[in-house]
Amino acid sequence: MEMLRLNIRHELPQVNVRSRRGELDANKVVPAELHTNDQQARSNKTVSQPSIQMNNYPSRRSWGARTLTDLTREFGQKGLSDVRKGISRRTQIMWERAENGGKPGDDIIQQIKQEVHVEPPRTMVEFELMDGPEIYVTPAEVIGEPDLGDLTAEIETQPFAHVHYNPGSFEIYMQNEGFIRRWVTMNEYDIYA
Repeated sequence: MEMLRLNIRHELPQVNVRSRRGELDANKVVPAELHTNDQQARSNKTVSQPSIQMNNYPSRRSWGARTLTDLTREFGQKGLSDVRKGISRRTQIMWERAENGGKPGDDIIQQIKQEVHVEPPRTMVEFELMDGPEIYVTPAEVIGEPDLGDLTAEIETQPFAHVHYNPGSFEIYMQNEGFIRRWVTMNEYDIYA
């Protein structure tokens, strides 16, 4: 026996809500900026070295020390002429001794002894004040100009914050519309239709 079966399938309507909260974007706030110039002060000063210059030529001259220029100017060719005179005098004495040495009454040995043992003449010593050296001193000096430096700070700010507000939203919508379906099958139920 055949039997008709009534199949019913239904789905309820679905309502959904989509919402978004309002947001205040505070990341757009521009912070103040600090700009500094830090150049430290410096003295920029230094001390020059003192110098001492000494001219000891006048004192050396007082002691008899002279430069080659002084000796040349003062004595010139006198040394050579003195040597020539000394050589000629000695030569003359030797010739006399050689010629008269053998003559009676001429005692050469006694003459030589007298020449060797001659008492030196007394010399007078005069003392003179010696000239001192000339000394020139250049003292040390502080040179240079100080640098006062620059310590400044500048703060840069914006008069207004860049704040952005995103308003929220709330929306209701139909996600699925409901339905009711009916159909008839023979001898069995159709549950997947």
